[in-house]
Amino acid sequence: MGTKFNIDRKPVPDEEINSHKDFGELIKTFKKQSIEKARSDTNFLKNKKITYTAIIAGATVLCTVTYFSVFKSKETKQTTYDKITTIPLQTNAQNSKSNKAFIVPPISKLNVPYQKFKLKSEHGATLKTQSNSKIIVPKNAFVNKKGENIIGDVEIQFREFHDQADIIASGIPMKYDSAGIQSHLESAGMIDIKGYQNNEPIFINPKKQITVELQSTQIADKFNMYELDTVAKNWTYLHRDNSLKGLEKQDNTVKENNVTKTIQKQIDAIPPKIEIEKVVYSKKINQLPKANEPTKPSKAIEGRPKFQLDVNAKEFPELATFNNMVFEVGSENKNYNSKLSEITWSSAEISEGSQKGKNYLLTLKLRDRIEKLFVYPALTGKDFDNALKTYDIKYIEYKNVLAKRLADEKRLKEEFEKKQAEYLAEQKKLNDDLIKERIKIRQEQEQQLANQFKSIGNQQRVTRIFQVSNFGIYNSDCPNSMPKGEVLNPLYMVNGTTPLLNLSYSYLICANKNLVYNLNPNEPLRFNPAEKYSMCIIANGKTYLCDHETFANNTSNKQNKISLKEISSEIDNVVDFKKALGI
Repeated sequence: MGTKFNIDRKPVPDEEINSHKDFGELIKTFKKQSIEKARSDTNFLKNKKITYTAIIAGATVLCTVTYFSVFKSKETKQTTYDKITTIPLQTNAQNSKSNKAFIVPPISKLNVPYQKFKLKSEHGATLKTQSNSKIIVPKNAFVNKKGENIIGDVEIQFREFHDQADIIASGIPMKYDSAGIQSHLESAGMIDIKGYQNNEPIFINPKKQITVELQSTQIADKFNMYELDTVAKNWTYLHRDNSLKGLEKQDNTVKENNVTKTIQKQIDAIPPKIEIEKVVYSKKINQLPKANEPTKPSKAIEGRPKFQLDVNAKEFPELATFNNMVFEVGSENKNYNSKLSEITWSSAEISEGSQKGKNYLLTLKLRDRIEKLFVYPALTGKDFDNALKTYDIKYIEYKNVLAKRLADEKRLKEEFEKKQAEYLAEQKKLNDDLIKERIKIRQEQEQQLANQFKSIGNQQRVTRIFQVSNFGIYNSDCPNSMPKGEVLNPLYMVNGTTPLLNLSYSYLICANKNLVYNLNPNEPLRFNPAEKYSMCIIANGKTYLCDHETFANNTSNKQNKISLKEISSEIDNVVDFKKALGI
């Protein structure tokens, strides 16, 4: 039987999880089960002392390893009680690579600092940050590593990230991989929150949540909530961000204008036009001359019983067709007798038989007597020869008519398909025009909202709500693919003259969005000429910038040389770094 994986396991209740948090009880249970198992072994009595010692030693080693694996966690990822992450075994070389810190600030002297707050766990508190964001902590929100409620003073460390400078300085990766598709996250606000008591990490009670009301400069309603998984080294999608507060709910639909309405009417008119053309061409095909294949005459088979009808064609016009023909009696007739031909019948009727076009059902009547025969019309002698010649002539005519009809059908079908393709091409162009016009309207709406946002006071700025169940890093984001439009293989030049080599980090900063593309220095540079960019390069421990104007000038001239300027090594805070970036 092959290996089975239970993908959709029933969630484990919090009560069951908490019941297994007593580490001492875990060791005790493990020892008891191991000894009982050993005693059931037939060799236990012979090796009792050795076996018992090995069991206890094994339990000690296993539990010691488990203890250090669970409770000596890295600072960037605390243990939680409602989520289990499995790490596959690796070789020493793999471990060396994977142990490299996931979050590495690229500029050693520069990072976003934590704000620290003190509060009593049993009382809870509402904490206000320097940017007027709020951290709402309910009563008894924290537990220790054993799952026990914490009493007394705790310290909350909190920092928030609002723009591209914050993102670069933090070293928090903004790449997002979903089903093998990699994108970069455009942020509407990001937070990093931790908790400690006596310098020991604490944890959020699974039955509680901390609420963070983050002041955000991004007012668009297009973002999702994510949590950074530092073990899997990827962002985990949580839910749609519908938490906007501080402004009236914005209508996220694109407002139509006269241009879009006209284009939409033209698009809507195309399917009916195609249907009309389809009806017209169907009628033309139906009106083409039909080719009726003649029936090949049948020659009478020797040895088969046969007879002729002597009838008055005026009285029985339906039998006139069979004039000069003989009727062969089919083997399926069990009641046929040659003496039937000696009877003068008062009535004869003929209808289709069991084999259409081959046999017929002949019904003969005389007073109360009725006889039914399956007969096969056939010709003999010269009658067959003459009929065959007539058939050959009609068959040639039939083939000619059929060939012409098929050719006309093909021509009409091709004409229709050509017209249909023209309509569909027109429809595609109109759809493209409509999309472009709606994108233009959307950009105008977002710009209007952005201008509105800049004109209002800080107290009215939009708020985004984070519901925090585990300490860590959370982000309100919108995935973006790499820019499309232009591609070049850049050569970075310091002050326009000296090539810059050995790049450690390369960032493409999009001014139109709160977005930083973390680039591979060895790959081509991709950008959209319709958007505004700057760059930040770190090499040999130094930081270099290419401002918006320089980037636009370099790329508009189709140059592959990107001019950089080194920023002062004295910049050691995010505020000055933002000024240098022009944010």
